[in-house]
Amino acid sequence: MTKAIKFYADWCGPCRVYGKDWKKVEEELKEQVEFVEVNIENDTTGLAAQYKIKSIPFTVIQKNGEEIEKTGRLKAEELKELILN
Repeated sequence: MTKAIKFYADWCGPCRVYGKDWKKVEEELKEQVEFVEVNIENDTTGLAAQYKIKSIPFTVIQKNGEEIEKTGRLKAEELKELILN
């Protein structure tokens, strides 16, 4: 299964804007993709450290053993394309 991971912080303006597009894509693809959101301020998973997150929002797509990393805010169409292609 494909996994999409979003790193963000509550105080981050671009993260809040990106969150709306993230939710839209999550609603469309929730049956096909596992969506994970990691707040870097209270990350108990260790994922932020694992990916050495230095800027947010930051997105990681895991698909068929391959990882695609993308920094910055994505529009819904860009996120969906990143996940599906």
